[in-house]
Amino acid sequence: MQDYKKGLLAGTMIASLTLSGAGTAFALEGPQADASDGAPTAAAAAAEASEGAASASGLTSASAEEGVFAYDQTELTLNSVIKDVFQRATAALCGATDDFAASNPLGWKLSVTGEVDNAFTAQVDELASENSVKQVMTCTCGGNPADGKAIITADVKGIPIAHLLDRAEARDGVNTVTFVSSDGTELAMPLSYVVGRHGVLSYEINDEDLSASVGGNNQLWMTRTPANYFVRDVVEVRVTREATPPANPGEGREYPNSPNVGVLSASVS
Repeated sequence: MQDYKKGLLAGTMIASLTLSGAGTAFALEGPQADASDGAPTAAAAAAEASEGAASASGLTSASAEEGVFAYDQTELTLNSVIKDVFQRATAALCGATDDFAASNPLGWKLSVTGEVDNAFTAQVDELASENSVKQVMTCTCGGNPADGKAIITADVKGIPIAHLLDRAEARDGVNTVTFVSSDGTELAMPLSYVVGRHGVLSYEINDEDLSASVGGNNQLWMTRTPANYFVRDVVEVRVTREATPPANPGEGREYPNSPNVGVLSASVS
């Protein structure tokens, strides 16, 4: 049985190489024919079969080459593109409110409530002056198909959710954070998930307010998270301790977030 398996494996490998136009030969186990008696060797047979297959298919064999493939995600998506792709389909992709008209993003008031020792309401510009970060982040629809356009990379400026929790003096044991939008939409997530994925409440994208891109006055951004969890026009951040905290976004799905790479440019060196 073992000899059979070995022979089958070697035969499969030769067939694979034949189809791909490769000329590498495999030495099969077993008695070797003496070249002097005119019997073809396994190497010669494989090479001959490879050449015949290539000739019949019209393919040209080429020698193997070595190289290095690399890519990065530093290319920022223009706000005009973001607006065209995401703001128009925002109800389906990013949730939250229906009206995304920006009034005064920096004057927008945000409340932090729940199991905290210092609940407060403050304007975004006040909070931003205390702690604001700017980082390149990606937002994508969880079901973005191959070569799909529902993916953007942007320079996002916002207030870290961790700062809001510190300012409100969240109590020990809290495990859930709920974001409430101006239209009453509520989204609860594990607190550790939001903080661990560098959650920020953004008010600028690519150095412009959100009206120039995704729309609205503010929007939650997180790394490695589908866009439908990026709620916007948030007016309240509620911190609580739940006996059973909510599941992580996408948990239980086979493919909770499957962004596809879009190649914008390429070069050979």
